[in-house]
Amino acid sequence: MFFPINRDRRPDRPPYLTYGLIGANVLIWLGLTFAGLNRAAILEYGVRPAHWTLITLFASMFLHVDLFHVGGNMWFLWMFAPKIEERLGKVWFLPAYLACGVGAAGLHSLLSWGSTVPLVGASGAISGVAGMYFLLFPRSPFRLVLYLGVFLRKGFDVMTRGAVGAWIGEQFVLGLIDGFGAGRGVAFWAHVGGFLSGLGIAGILVLRAAPDERKALLRPAKLTEEERDEIFADREEQPSKLTTLKLS
Repeated sequence: MFFPINRDRRPDRPPYLTYGLIGANVLIWLGLTFAGLNRAAILEYGVRPAHWTLITLFASMFLHVDLFHVGGNMWFLWMFAPKIEERLGKVWFLPAYLACGVGAAGLHSLLSWGSTVPLVGASGAISGVAGMYFLLFPRSPFRLVLYLGVFLRKGFDVMTRGAVGAWIGEQFVLGLIDGFGAGRGVAFWAHVGGFLSGLGIAGILVLRAAPDERKALLRPAKLTEEERDEIFADREEQPSKLTTLKLS
């Protein structure tokens, strides 16, 4: 199992929308859980490929099964969303996030057509944020941890596309192994659908970028030894020289 850990510096400005999404997801789960209504909400407002509605399409993004589900999703959101929020701005970040969630539910529903098992969770939308990060921040430092069983693990220092690429590749392979049905626990194809949606949104920004910036994003230069030493140094002491996006 691949687990990417983002080691890049945080934006200078507080990511208020990211805070809001994390707070909303956690508070909704806590409120429903303590009220004893979480299971009922999942059954009522989860996306069912056989018959979904606009209400379930969006409500399902804010419902989670248990503490591990909401906690893991919010951890991934915190890893990727702050810099994407800064890049897209306050106006476009939330619509882009929701659009990725719709894309995630769309691919899941397409490949699980006829299923009545509810799909819930923010992971599809968060996968879209990861897809945007994959394209817009190719030189961010990551620690990619490979878990082989409970205790055996190995970590690698890699850039964005090595870390995020390994993770989404794993989701694709697991989706193939799991098949195209629903109800087996993890909606891998929702992750893939969200990721592809995020790539599409980021691709629009790349197409609008100046030619030199577009080239730097699509084909980032290989790190020299000095750059590698600097970019993987203590993140509190050494700021990284990341590719920026300047729109023409």
